[in-house]
Amino acid sequence: MSQRKTGYKFLFIENSPEACDRIRSVFEKAGGDRLLFAASPATAIEIVGRETVDAVFVNPGQYAMNARECIQPLAQAAGRVPVIVMSPQVNEETVLEALQAGAFECVPSGEPDAYPAVAFHARTRFKIAQDQGKDAEAILRSQKQWMSIIDAITDYIFVLDGAHTLVRVNHAFAAAIGKHPRDIVGAGIAGVFDLPVPDESTRTAVQDDSSPRTYENKIGEELYQISIFPLQEGDRRLTIHVMKNITEVRRLKDRLYHADKLASVGLLVSGVAHEINNPLTGTIAYSELLLMKVTDDGIRSELKKILDSAERCKKIVDNLLTFSRQRTPSKSLESINDIIDRAVDLRSYWLRSNNIQIVREYDPVSTVFIDAQQIQQVILNLVLNAEQAITGTGQANGMIRFTTRYDKDTRRVSIRVGDSGPGIPQKVSSKIFDPFFTTKPVGIGTGLGLSIAHGIITEHGGTISFHNAEGGGAVFTIELPTGAGALLGTPNGKESERIR
Repeated sequence: MSQRKTGYKFLFIENSPEACDRIRSVFEKAGGDRLLFAASPATAIEIVGRETVDAVFVNPGQYAMNARECIQPLAQAAGRVPVIVMSPQVNEETVLEALQAGAFECVPSGEPDAYPAVAFHARTRFKIAQDQGKDAEAILRSQKQWMSIIDAITDYIFVLDGAHTLVRVNHAFAAAIGKHPRDIVGAGIAGVFDLPVPDESTRTAVQDDSSPRTYENKIGEELYQISIFPLQEGDRRLTIHVMKNITEVRRLKDRLYHADKLASVGLLVSGVAHEINNPLTGTIAYSELLLMKVTDDGIRSELKKILDSAERCKKIVDNLLTFSRQRTPSKSLESINDIIDRAVDLRSYWLRSNNIQIVREYDPVSTVFIDAQQIQQVILNLVLNAEQAITGTGQANGMIRFTTRYDKDTRRVSIRVGDSGPGIPQKVSSKIFDPFFTTKPVGIGTGLGLSIAHGIITEHGGTISFHNAEGGGAVFTIELPTGAGALLGTPNGKESERIR
């Protein structure tokens, strides 16, 4: 063996001075590695506790100890250091005993010339094993980190094989069905999650060309965007599925589209309304002048029809201007509860005639900075819609419920108007705030009521939305900011009143 200077330090547990001299001589010839000697295993434990060594040689039989009794305390004290057993007899039994006790190698004790090579090779192999262990730990750490990242994602993520068996799932997917991931991995997707995925044609296309695909699927009341990605794992062709709930995103997108559409229509109708206003004002004025001069009842009757029609047109034009927000609101501190009461009073006769019950559930804190006339018009439009919806079904006893609430965190007042009518059909729900859209018979309405309400509430910095109640009927919800100085009144509370 050629001489080399490794800088290694080896510890020999040896109680024979002659053997120690022999070992020194051999290592000096081999390159002069630094050697330490201990007369007993106990002394060796003290040495490795205070010094760093690269390998430990020991002959357990020399101290009347079996391999386990000698090596385990030594290996525990030495830490990540290879322990090499020197045995008088090296056979399958002694090697197995030494390795099971924690030794790294077993060599004949009567061949000290081989010790330098054994020590150097043992240290080298031990370092390689350590590095591989570190690499494996790093890989395991990385895998755990990636899994933690996947589990932190709130979208549903799962991996399927060709038989639709779940190979992996993230915590969000497992939590959706109230189970732990380990309880559902290996099961079929259809047996654990009640949803119509995957779309087999899309999944097949992904596997055919190894390109991702995305499609949308409605599950219950929620809309999901489902993306499928190809994954090759050995001989298995898998697919990764990512389900993202886009219900709220789609709702906001539709609202933005609707607001943009209303803005465009508003710009158009405001120009048309101003152009119509001038000749319409002349028609009304001259009709009134003629009525004052003409005495013939037949002619007066015809003039009255002209005036009524012109005034109806004027009302439509005014509504168009309100819808297009061409009028600046005249705002003041007002009580929403009082405005609702005034709007209901305007229709009280017809409500009683149709046997419609009004239920009020008011929050005392309901003061807002608004244009009272415009908000009253909004409430009146909702009352008219609810009244017509109820009477259209022929109900013997209908009901309209008004609920007001103040949210101190957002400083907004909400108004809910619910009715016992049939609700709003799904197919027209996206159009109800469009101008001139109506489900009423010809001549009953202009289709401007809800679009005007939308314009007024938007102008006040609020929102108006609707949904169909579970028990039937439509519920419109208006939210308005309280405005400066509007936080007046008593603590939140409720008062209910029922009238006929």
